[in-house]
Amino acid sequence: MKLKSIKVGRTYVTPNGGQRRLERIERKDGRYHAGYVPIDRKGNEGTLRWVKLESFANEVLAESIS
Repeated sequence: MKLKSIKVGRTYVTPNGGQRRLERIERKDGRYHAGYVPIDRKGNEGTLRWVKLESFANEVLAESIS
């Protein structure tokens, strides 16, 4: 996905069928980082995790419909 199309508060689908809800985007050390909550196939939510925004964009396929 393109970085410009990623929005906070939306849920995105990963290639393995899991989902990630983007909670925050923050600038740290000159780079943007994404804070997301992983959601498994059963709907269980994990804890907040941080990755580089570029990594998050490369990993997700599309925005979730539900």
